[in-house]
Amino acid sequence: MKVKVYRKFVNTSNRLRVLLRPMSGGDQDAVSEMFCQKASDEDVRFLKEDIRDPELIASWFDNLDYERVVPLLALYGECLVGDATLHRRNGAGRHIGELRIYLTKEFRGVGLGMQLLKELIEIGREMGLHMLVAEVVSAELAVVKAFRKLGFVRHAEVDDYFMDADGGLHDVSLMVLPLVVRKEYLF
Repeated sequence: MKVKVYRKFVNTSNRLRVLLRPMSGGDQDAVSEMFCQKASDEDVRFLKEDIRDPELIASWFDNLDYERVVPLLALYGECLVGDATLHRRNGAGRHIGELRIYLTKEFRGVGLGMQLLKELIEIGREMGLHMLVAEVVSAELAVVKAFRKLGFVRHAEVDDYFMDADGGLHDVSLMVLPLVVRKEYLF
């Protein structure tokens, strides 16, 4: 799959038609608006990075490299309603991709997140990745359940692994989806 030319329309469970496409250089204003102006403290509470930092967002566009990070955007009409990314690790972990996702409030619970994740899983396969991982705050049961529906297995739960902006500690589930059959050794 050529990420640069990828385009797909999907329908949500409430019958809205949404375009999925890769982020491009012209999307910086829309991404900044979605994260910096529309996202509340609660919306970003369990995200790894401060996505409301304009400098962080600018760095995404300055360093756009689909071999390293595949950012898929979800657009309803002209409105950006979601972002899901596949981050390819380096070095000894170059066979592993990490998934992250963000949806605006209006597009949560309507199947859009599942469709974005399915697309990233397929892209991961086409990139030749062996495994996908997601770190999910364990208390976010709906998110854990969604990853399980896609075939992810909880391989570990790490106590107090995530610290939110207020200093609160949260357990994290390491969700793993193998993309290739693992070799079994008999001794």
